[in-house]
Amino acid sequence: MLDSRQIVRNYYDQNAEREWERLERHPFEFTITTHMMDRYIQPGDLILDIGGGPGRYALHFLSKGNSVLLTDLSQGHIDLALQQAQE
Repeated sequence: MLDSRQIVRNYYDQNAEREWERLERHPFEFTITTHMMDRYIQPGDLILDIGGGPGRYALHFLSKGNSVLLTDLSQGHIDLALQQAQE
């Protein structure tokens, strides 16, 4: 029997692309969140992105000159974040 963490992990592993595309379907979330975070996070700051999903926010801050360490429950999310970072 799967525990609740494994159920969540499996869902996100199977739907990593959907989570990546979610912020395209709801662009205001990304715009508002990064606007608020940009007030406090300066280029060069170190960021630990816990539960960072497929890396949309991590890539935003990488592009601004930050060092980012992303971790997530879903290996599918981590794999997609690495793929997106290489592109």
